[in-house]
Amino acid sequence: MQITDGPLNDITVIEFGSFIAGPFAGQILADMGADVIKVEPLSGDPWRSSGRLMENEGRGFLTLNRGTRSLSIDLKNPESKTIIHNLVKKSDAIVSNNRPSTSSKLSIDYKTLSKINPSIIYVEITGYGPKGARSKDPGFDLIMQGFTGAVATEGKIYNGQPEVISSSSYIDFATAYAAASGIMAGIIKRYKTGKGSHISTSLLSNALAMQSLHLIEVDEFPSVQYKWTKEEKPLLESKGASFEKILSSYKKKARHPLYLCYYRAYTTKDGGINLGTLADHAKERLLKYMGITDERLKNANYNYDSRQAKEVSKKLVNFFENFFKSKTTKELVTELRSRDIPCEPIRFIKEMLEDEQSIANDYIVSLKHSMGFKYKSAGPILQFTQDSSINFNSSPALGQHTDEILRELGISKNSIAKLKNQGIIK
Repeated sequence: MQITDGPLNDITVIEFGSFIAGPFAGQILADMGADVIKVEPLSGDPWRSSGRLMENEGRGFLTLNRGTRSLSIDLKNPESKTIIHNLVKKSDAIVSNNRPSTSSKLSIDYKTLSKINPSIIYVEITGYGPKGARSKDPGFDLIMQGFTGAVATEGKIYNGQPEVISSSSYIDFATAYAAASGIMAGIIKRYKTGKGSHISTSLLSNALAMQSLHLIEVDEFPSVQYKWTKEEKPLLESKGASFEKILSSYKKKARHPLYLCYYRAYTTKDGGINLGTLADHAKERLLKYMGITDERLKNANYNYDSRQAKEVSKKLVNFFENFFKSKTTKELVTELRSRDIPCEPIRFIKEMLEDEQSIANDYIVSLKHSMGFKYKSAGPILQFTQDSSINFNSSPALGQHTDEILRELGISKNSIAKLKNQGIIK
């Protein structure tokens, strides 16, 4: 356990998870005090090989499974069913990101397990949702980025090839948040009704939700981007335009002209800076600092589609870029912050390991693994400061808690040894 007296103490969650979405959901719940039992095949979660350090241990796994317990068992062996069923009887919830057909084949699907424990809360993570022609298809973050428009919206081309979002598997992570929320909603429902729940979330639903600001469309007021999709894109395709040319055309429509100045990143004399002047008062302070005016801010009905507007936008973008490039990052940060203008220097992720603000709030934590090595990783996303003492545990070694969990189920040492000899557990 990680948090003594945490809000999910005395809640046991079984995680049939692999890769990112399922395991990170389990980690979120463990950070809240839940006893999360990660059920792994004898070969381990495939993600244990991500950024491999040694056998069964990799950077990708370490950072997504903090505080869980590992039960390594061969679910394909019929003898494993008794163990899993007994575990389900004493558990409160299940998170699974297996394909529905896989869960059914292994007898770890909701239909099977809810008969064993009718009050179980079962959150199922799928790629494309439980209904429709794609319901049985597997889902991957990177694939979903392209499928749902995220890659096109980013609009990045490198060496003539479209760039995916590589800073984060953000769709997987968003889905994990949703899954953890589903478990908590199910707990509340059971408290009120005494009944369990079958809850579904998917990579597709979260990919769309994460892009809500770009997705929304009002029938009576079609957006510029929607018109482009219906009119200009088909025309470009009919003419055999390259994807790079199509993407370039879309980028000109995708962002509001004001964002090209006030809400973006800039190159400085010695680095880069992110500018976040969304509010009009912040824009005005920035303009005063820069010694210029912007006629567009004074007219609520300004016509951004006119030729003059496009020329104004081009000139301002050029001025802004040259202005920021003429100063150092430190100089800009100091001067902008003194005027209450939102900004931050562009940093590299590894620099955050020594960031004082992050460390002070346990957003970066230092851990010691059972295999003997030490590592730093991202800390919990929620903190419960009242009546809670925090003890961060590392991710588990493969099968580290198998014996412990089986003993809790009342299985004797001799029986555990026999199960190991039979190759059912590890």
